[in-house]
Amino acid sequence: MSEFYKSIVKYYDNIFIPSNQVEFLANSCEGYKILDIAAATGAVANGLKAMGYDIKAIDLEDEMVEIAKRRDLDAEVMNMMDIDSIKEKFDLVYCIGNSIPHLDNLDQIRDFLKKVRKIIDRGKIVIQWINFEKFLINKSEYLGNLPTIENENVKFTRKYYRSGDKIRFNTILEADGERIENNELLYPLTKGDMIRILEELGYKDIEVFGGFDKSEFNIIKSNPVVIRAKYESI
Repeated sequence: MSEFYKSIVKYYDNIFIPSNQVEFLANSCEGYKILDIAAATGAVANGLKAMGYDIKAIDLEDEMVEIAKRRDLDAEVMNMMDIDSIKEKFDLVYCIGNSIPHLDNLDQIRDFLKKVRKIIDRGKIVIQWINFEKFLINKSEYLGNLPTIENENVKFTRKYYRSGDKIRFNTILEADGERIENNELLYPLTKGDMIRILEELGYKDIEVFGGFDKSEFNIIKSNPVVIRAKYESI
């Protein structure tokens, strides 16, 4: 388990509380079989399961998967680059929570999306990550921050810094009298990069939103990028 996720796993559900992700994903699924890639503790997957969907959840972090299993989810430890080992076909595959920028480069992202095609049968993919372009406009080392997440249980501060051809994601978690700081390197994926790769791989009906509320994407104002596309196997 990475140091970042190891340090936040017991607080994860207090930091990242699902809002309209479940409704958006349910409305994106034209069947009933769903795969959640990088599912974390399974909070979103659990919401879909409660609506009657047949959902499978995978995550790289074993402690996250154990929490998902306690929700009685079909969950297993798996690297997202190994999804081609899955023999099932899904009506919807989604990877949200800014997980895809943890891949190393565009080639690896392209390989991942190729593998997704093998497990979609006339279905859709949904991908969400942070709109890095609004931060990269800043030419200094410090690129900016996301809104601080603060409630009665935690305070979670998130900042971005330029680090060569990557972005350094700096987080500070304050909870239970602890102060835990971590840094993760992320690939600065852009909306244009993603659309180009999806088109090259034969995905159709590509839609771009500025959030799971289906707001219009704005390169300056939107914090997330949400992309939905369709793939029909030949």
